[in-house]
Order: sequence, then structure tokens, then C-alpha cells
Amino acid sequence: MKKAILFSVLVIGFLIYFDGSSFGSDRLNLNLDICQFRFNQDTSLVEVYYGLVYQTDSLDQGTISAPSFVLSLSISKNNKNIINNLWKMEGQSSGNQKNQQVMVDMMRYLLAPGTYDFKIVARHLSHTEIIDSSEVKNVTIRAIKPDKFEMSDIELAQEITVERPDNRDKFYKNRFRVLPNPLNIYDIENNQVYYYLELYNLANIKTAYYFIKRTVVDNNGLPLSSLPIYNKKKRIRGNDAVEVGMFDISQLPGGKYFLNFAILDSAKKVHKLSQTAFYVYNPAVTLADRAALSIEQQMAGSEIALLSSDDVEILIAVTNYMTTDEEKRVVNNLITENARRLFLYRYWRDIDSDNNTPALESLREVMTRVQYANENFKQVKMPGWKTDRGRILILYGKPSLIQYYTNVPAFKEFQAWSYDHIENGVVFIFGVIGSFGDLELIHSTKTGEKYNEGWFDLIKVTSGTTGMVTDYDARTNRGQTLREIFRMHNLELPRYLK
Repeated sequence: MKKAILFSVLVIGFLIYFDGSSFGSDRLNLNLDICQFRFNQDTSLVEVYYGLVYQTDSLDQGTISAPSFVLSLSISKNNKNIINNLWKMEGQSSGNQKNQQVMVDMMRYLLAPGTYDFKIVARHLSHTEIIDSSEVKNVTIRAIKPDKFEMSDIELAQEITVERPDNRDKFYKNRFRVLPNPLNIYDIENNQVYYYLELYNLANIKTAYYFIKRTVVDNNGLPLSSLPIYNKKKRIRGNDAVEVGMFDISQLPGGKYFLNFAILDSAKKVHKLSQTAFYVYNPAVTLADRAALSIEQQMAGSEIALLSSDDVEILIAVTNYMTTDEEKRVVNNLITENARRLFLYRYWRDIDSDNNTPALESLREVMTRVQYANENFKQVKMPGWKTDRGRILILYGKPSLIQYYTNVPAFKEFQAWSYDHIENGVVFIFGVIGSFGDLELIHSTKTGEKYNEGWFDLIKVTSGTTGMVTDYDARTNRGQTLREIFRMHNLELPRYLK
């Protein structure tokens, strides 16, 4: 007979708050969670956690015997069942006392890499009409190879204690007894969120120590001033490590939150990220009015607080693309990092595109553009956000049209970026004018940007003015000459080129 850890917890409020429905006498509530850990380089150890919530007075009214349930678990891959388990579980009798209880248990499986679906079903044996199920679909089981740093999933727990190996049970691993919380719900009486994760192949980080960064954010992706970002420097003492810890949620209002971990090397380069969600039921704490908070508290609960020191400097430089000369002078006089963070928060708060949400949407859009520029426009010794194409992308967003000119005889490569929504249509011309093959801004019709009527002379393979057109007349203006060049090579003229 399957035994389970059973503990009492008032979960009715949880279910009403998050599901929008009551927990009646004719219903169970079953929850399922999955975590994967390394077994070997070809197989992962998958732990399946489940929690069964039931109300003893309604299910077994007038009885003193423990309620019994039959459960089944199916694991499928490519729509084909590969594992089917069936077992019986008994709870604890609570007599005539009204009480909600949660039975928690777990099972372990060895699975090869692939995408799996998990489904668990529970039915009350004495009241067979009472049934519930839970599914987790499209779980990617990955191979953890020895030549790459990796992290396990984050396991959320009700409790973690240090245990001696001779006292081990099914919840024991790596010197700890980790009692899972498949519901991922916490409240004022169950206010300590425990977590467990494993780090593998630390030697591949190639530094003597590493940093582990823990961040808790709300459903808007914003950090919490009541739970500051946790950074810890750790020396690499072996190839693998275990990270356990706890934080208190008693000051958090009810809602959905995300626990994030990042592993960084000594140069603060991020090597791995991991995230999991949890829920808080805490009606005694209400969401604070951001306008009533100090500017420091507002900043601590914004995207700015999530930035590393290096990212702050990058965002300062990116923001300078947009600021006035007076604002640039203010920034140059800011000495401390905190002062620079406060400036960034004020600036992006004031120009935000949507003041009805706590998130800084305009900042998020710009940071997305910075990331794209870094990934696609990097040049020799220059990150993508610093390049001309990076600056234009950051300032004006994605072009309406990009025209590529890569194989025009007697001319180096160039591109034309057109924007339909700016000044009734503008174009930016980027061309290769140096010896490294990097594209630089050589002409634009946008007011305030670089304007060079003879830009096509800059990308000629040979020096001098454009004389490749045999019937070129020096009295013909450059616009006519340009159109003739494009006509001769059967090329489409860049849009909005004046």
C-alpha cells in the first residue's frame, strides 16, 4: 500500500482565490509537478510530485476510518503511453473534526531525452463519483552532458532539513530531506518557501569561483522591495554542487510569483538561467500604491533593480541616444551606481508608453532591441548596441523594410532600411566603407541624421566619383546618376530616397 506524507493546511482559501471555484464535498483537488535531475549523460532522473487535497468531514462524514483513494499515473511520449502505474493510497482519519488535509508523495523515473506528457488521476474508493486529475504536458527531458555547465530544475519544498544517510527515506538526496510542495502555494502559516537545485559540471565555467543570483519577481516580471535580490560568491570546490535555501513570503500580497536563478562566472557572464512559479495566498497584505512609495522603493521594485552593474552602464549609454544635452550633463555628474539607477528609473518612468501598468514597457522594448543588436550587429571589438545599425534599431525600432545589396558589381555591400511611420517615410543607408566589412551609416533622409548626397561614392570599390556609367555626364545630378546605376543592374531603388 502506498504511504504518503500527510500534513494539515487550510487550502480552501487557496482554491477559491486561484481557481475561482469552491472546494465542495463532491470534489478532490489533485496537483502535479515535475522536476528533472542528472542521472547520467544519456538519461535524466525525473521526480514526479503530487499533492491530493481532500476534506475529511465531507468525504467521510460520520466515519473514523481513513479515506482511501486509487491513483493512476501515465507518462506518454509522442502520444504513446510508455509508463502506466496504478496504486492505492490511504489518508488519515480525522473523526468528526472539520479539516482539510494534503497528502504529498513522489515517484522517480529514468527517462531518455525527449518531450513527455504526464497525467495523474485520483478517485475516492468509497465515493467513486469523486474524481480529479492533473496534467503537465510538453515536458522537455534533456540530456546533461559532462562537457557543459548545467542546472537541474528548481524544486519547491514545504521543508528542507539536513539528514544523516542512515535516516534516509524517499525524500532524501545529497544530505537533505526535501519535502516537496506540488501545489506550489504558500500562505501566512506556511510562509517559508524552501528550494533545492543541483549544479553540474562547474569546472566548465573555467573560473575559480562563481556567483549565484536569486531573484523573486511578480507576475509583471518586477522585483520585490521586500525580497531584495540575493547574490552570493562561491568558490568552485568540486565539479558539482547543491544549492538549498529559504525565503519568507509573509509580506507579499496574494498572487503569482516567479523564482529565478542565474549562475555567473567571475566576469559576471551568465552561464545558465532557471525559473519556476509559485503562488501566495495572503489576504491580510494588500498591494502597495506605487505612487505612495519613495522613489528609492519604486526603483527597487522596477526593472532597473534587476540590472547588473555592467548593464546599468550600457543602459546609461543607450539612454544617452535619446536624452537632451542637459540630461547628459546630469548623468555625467552622477557618481554612485545607485544615483545612476535612480536617474534611469525616473527617465524611463516619465517616458513610459503605458502608465496604467507598473511595468516600464518602453524600457523593456529598448532592452529587447539592445539584445537583438548585440546578437546580430556585433563588429570587431564593438558590441552590437554601439554600432550604427544598433543605434538606429534602438532609437526607431524595427524597419518597415530592409533592402539588401550584396553583389552589385564595382560596389561594396550596402543595405537600405525604410521606416514608413517616420516623417512620412525615411530611409537609412548602411554601407561597407572600412576594411573590416562592417556596415556603417552613410546616408539618411531622417531629419537630424547623417545626410550625404554622394553616399554611393563611398562604397565604390575604386576611389573617385561614380564614373562607371559610360554615358555619365558631369552635369547630370547625383540623383539621376544613382537611378541610372540601379537601372543598369536591375536593382530596386531604396524607398524614400530623395
